[in-house]
Amino acid sequence: MTVLQIVGNQSGAGKTSLAAALVIKANTANKKAVYYKPLSEPDGADPDVEFIENLLTSINAPNISDSSSVNILSSPQETIAKLNTSSDIVIIERTSTEVPLDVDSKVILIHQYSQQSSITESITLAGPNLAGIVVNATPIHRRDEVVRKLSGTSIPIAVIPESRCMLTVTVEQLANHLGGQWVLDPVNNNAPVERFMIGGNILDEGPTYFDRYPNQAVITRVERPDIQMASMCEKTCCLILTGPGEPTEYIKAEAFKREVPLIQVRTNTMDTAEALVGLIDQANARTSIKAHHFADLLETHMGAKSLNQILG
Repeated sequence: MTVLQIVGNQSGAGKTSLAAALVIKANTANKKAVYYKPLSEPDGADPDVEFIENLLTSINAPNISDSSSVNILSSPQETIAKLNTSSDIVIIERTSTEVPLDVDSKVILIHQYSQQSSITESITLAGPNLAGIVVNATPIHRRDEVVRKLSGTSIPIAVIPESRCMLTVTVEQLANHLGGQWVLDPVNNNAPVERFMIGGNILDEGPTYFDRYPNQAVITRVERPDIQMASMCEKTCCLILTGPGEPTEYIKAEAFKREVPLIQVRTNTMDTAEALVGLIDQANARTSIKAHHFADLLETHMGAKSLNQILG
């Protein structure tokens, strides 16, 4: 049996993303994994616990322990001992300020990159049972420097670059942020939005301009069905229709057929674009798409053999 304690150098370092990734990889390796957060809120109030439980259900891992029931035991040590008898891997997410649990376990450090935070200090604080290091959200131009700094370390290391996917919001979050209304019944409203395109008077052909980037939201005036049709490609996750007026019926029909959500706002295109300020603050890692993406990043930058070594 394997017990893994995940520790981070700060709040928001990516502990829950790492826990989700390990759950996914354990399931892929046909290992029974359970998740435990000792200081989680009771009665299902902790969004991290709820997210991991939903994730386990979505990947057809019915052998999940009910966190609300195991948390009522007298001590974390007793809880972990009970979970350990019924699973192959126990994944424990600790808070940044939590005292290390006195259990026989491996420790995985996830360090949120910043020029002000020392990876060396984080390694020291992680303790003697350190079995893996993940440096998260590393700027591309700093990645080689971090890799060199950790090159003498004998344990598995993953230096994960900044990822646009991990900073996305959903189409529904975008609609709520703008105070928009659904033109049709919402579909694919959980799709990630990675970037925004302005549908103005472009000189390029529609496919040339709009077919460059995946997961894009296109902002364009409601009275420009020509631009709306040109932008309704596979890479467009939603259209934001700006200004007064109503979309034409054939745009509604095409959007319905292609399952492209239409969000209508009454502000003009420029004001709508400016209203996107602060949207990124609503981004969080608690989506299945991001969990699987982070699992892929972890395996890519740590290596499958080293990852399996950690998972036991």
